[in-house]
Amino acid sequence: MAIDYNQRKANYIITTKDTSPEARQFMASDPEYAYEYATDVLNDRFPEGEKVIASDGRYSLSYARDVINGKFPEGEYAISTNLAYSYTYAMDILSGRFKKGEKLIATAPQYAYWYSINVIKGRFPEGEHAISTNAGYSYEYAKDVLIPKRRKSNC
Repeated sequence: MAIDYNQRKANYIITTKDTSPEARQFMASDPEYAYEYATDVLNDRFPEGEKVIASDGRYSLSYARDVINGKFPEGEYAISTNLAYSYTYAMDILSGRFKKGEKLIATAPQYAYWYSINVIKGRFPEGEHAISTNAGYSYEYAKDVLIPKRRKSNC
């Protein structure tokens, strides 16, 4: 597959570590280019590119993880449109609930179960219907979440 002119230009800017205003403007035109510029050239946030990064869930999640090392509120809408990105953002970036992504997470048995166990660490009522459609995850959810664990007595 041939690389188009824009990809060649982006590769050149990254390779030469060009930080000129023209390079910055060009790299801020595409989510992938902006993310790569932040990680490979600046090794820091790229304010001019954040708007375009925020338009793409994949690059918003990656930017939050690899550049910001924390929340990226501007990209949360884009992240929330993808099931895997929503779960990963909650688990790895927020280390807690991601309300914007919960509606989508609640539609998939596997992710709803994982979310309840790994993120909420308890019941996830919004995802219980989806979990109930899968026998394996229903069993695990009931065993791990719904049925209280009995304490072992020291008698």
